[in-house]
Formats: sequence, structure tokens, C-alpha cells
Amino acid sequence: MIIATSSLELTRTDGTKLYVDIEPVTYQEEGKLVFTGVYQLQATRHDDPAGEYTEDNPGDTTEIGTFAHKQDNKFEWVYLGDFLDEEEQSQVADHLQRLEDKDAHTAGFYVQAFYHGGMNSFEVKAQEGIYAVAYDGKVIAELEHNHKWEQVSGDPLEEDVFVSVKQAIEAKFEKR
Repeated sequence: MIIATSSLELTRTDGTKLYVDIEPVTYQEEGKLVFTGVYQLQATRHDDPAGEYTEDNPGDTTEIGTFAHKQDNKFEWVYLGDFLDEEEQSQVADHLQRLEDKDAHTAGFYVQAFYHGGMNSFEVKAQEGIYAVAYDGKVIAELEHNHKWEQVSGDPLEEDVFVSVKQAIEAKFEKR
């Protein structure tokens, strides 16, 4: 998943607009940023910096709650807060679902394979039908699937790495 703050122009039940910044909650683990599945919501005046305080735009940045999806079902959400009604919560859920669906096809994931005498991790990133395979932070190969799997760049991957990566891609993207 791409871990980044997003913004949403939310239409309140009364027809007014509320600008919401949605920030993923993360923590550090072994030097990597890990997403918790939780988002902090803040009402903001980013489109009206000189504006006055109003109920639909409650301040420069005001916490208006927390959103989290259930781990066993990414289509079910929990809102902790009392600022947004059910329809407004639904707009936030739809926005987050679109972001996560988009990220599922572009974010990297890791594959374990036997390499250089031991088990090692490889990061795989999909982009326009090409799958970049990185080891130790550097892209070492690119794979493509046109009727069969082919390595289209880099030094030839060891067989175990090639098979592990292609199987992980097929499992993740339910391809071919």
C-alpha cells in the first residue's frame, strides 16, 4: 500500500462542503513504515485559508475522528467519533476503498526465495504489465506475462527466485 495522506471534499448532509484530510496511522518496524489499517480524519480549511470558523469547516485542522477497516473484511469500516453522520461516513469509506483498490495494483509486496545460499526477500512492484523485482533496494530484473512468463531485463534470475516471484504475482493478482 502506498502510505500517503489524501484529501476529500465531503458533501455534508445539509449540502455544505467539508474538506477532510485523511492520514494513515503508521509505525516503524525494522526501519520500515508499517500501515496499521487506521486513518485519522481532520477537517481542514485548505481551500479557504482566510475563512471563518463554521460548523461545516470547524477550524484550520480539527480532529473529527478515526476510521479503520476490519482486518477480515476491507469493505466493513468502523468510525470512532461523533462529527460525521452515516452518509458522510459512507463517503469517507468509498474514498478509502477507491484508494486501497488503486494501491492494490501498484503497491509493492515482498516474496521470499532461496538466493545466494539462503532465504532472502525480494520486493515486487507492478507497473503497466511489468513486474520489477528488487533485491537489497535495487531493481535486479523485470518480468512480463504475455502467454508465458519472461524476464525482460536484468541478469537471469536463479530458477527458485523466478518461480517464487511469478507464483506470488499470480496469487496476488489472481492472474492467468
